[in-house]
Amino acid sequence: MHAFIVTGASRGLGYAICEALLDDGGFVVGIARHAGPALEGLAARHPERLLAVNADLSDAAQASASVHTALQQLPLPECATITLINNAGVVTPIAQAGHYPADEVVKAVAINVTAPLLATDALLSATERLPARRRVLNISSGAAAKAYPGWSVYCATKASLDHFSRSVAVEQEGQANPARVVALYPGVVDTDMQGSIRGSDEGQFPQKARFDALKTDGALSSPADAARKIVDYLVSPAFGRQAVVDIREL
Repeated sequence: MHAFIVTGASRGLGYAICEALLDDGGFVVGIARHAGPALEGLAARHPERLLAVNADLSDAAQASASVHTALQQLPLPECATITLINNAGVVTPIAQAGHYPADEVVKAVAINVTAPLLATDALLSATERLPARRRVLNISSGAAAKAYPGWSVYCATKASLDHFSRSVAVEQEGQANPARVVALYPGVVDTDMQGSIRGSDEGQFPQKARFDALKTDGALSSPADAARKIVDYLVSPAFGRQAVVDIREL
């Protein structure tokens, strides 16, 4: 059995990843603030292989506890692989330094950085003595490597996630059962995050017109197409050879 824990599972890319994993026969636990009708519908189609855990990942305690709760739902002795996919993330605040809403900065760091760090820690700690092969996939962004005015918080949090992935990958080298850890750039996907970008203030995000055009020109990847590529890479022998990967370059 191949088991997967997916954060931000109720919509967008997270939902599409859950759907692709289930189509491939995986056992999935989706973590989201609210399951929502989409995830509930998916659970109805796969009642024996999809479970949901409700958690607010902006709360550090819930971020860690949700993974432990998810693991308790899994038939761990039967799992050949256990994979954590840290997909949940926010692009807000879309604002330049000097104009930050402080509460949004705190929330962005909590969801984009603290939650995946603690979720990864929880997974590695709880599965340390299991024979199952372990993988951690952190959904990052090209914004980790390229500076965008107005995205300084988002860029900083994704850069943090990348270097965390590199560091944990190095830590796992030489372990008896090393986990493979990767930060992945999924490309530009047509999700609610893109809607937030198109609804932003051009004065704070000067490249807004470029992202408007991506939607108008049909240049955004669908969540289903992006998820299919991500899942195919996730289960391939290439996973883990590089700590930071752009799906468009594979």
